[in-house]
Amino acid sequence: MPNHFYTEPGCAACNDARKFLISRGIPFEERDIRANPEYLRMLTEELDSLTTPTLVLGDKIIVGFDRNEYELLIAHTAPERERPGIRGRV
Repeated sequence: MPNHFYTEPGCAACNDARKFLISRGIPFEERDIRANPEYLRMLTEELDSLTTPTLVLGDKIIVGFDRNEYELLIAHTAPERERPGIRGRV
């Protein structure tokens, strides 16, 4: 399932979140709610959000940009072999 990142022009938090995702190598499809009315409908009706950025990462949703929430979500959704600091038992 692709990661969807709902944004709009002039949104400083969207820019910060985008930079964060790119710096962590997290793939995402950016969905500009001003350029595409269907994305706005999806954001408001399907995700029940009125806020940008809204990130849908797998089955998790984060509304707004909180660096700590993004870090936690990414850590919990990354495959175990890619999670920093996680080691198997010997």
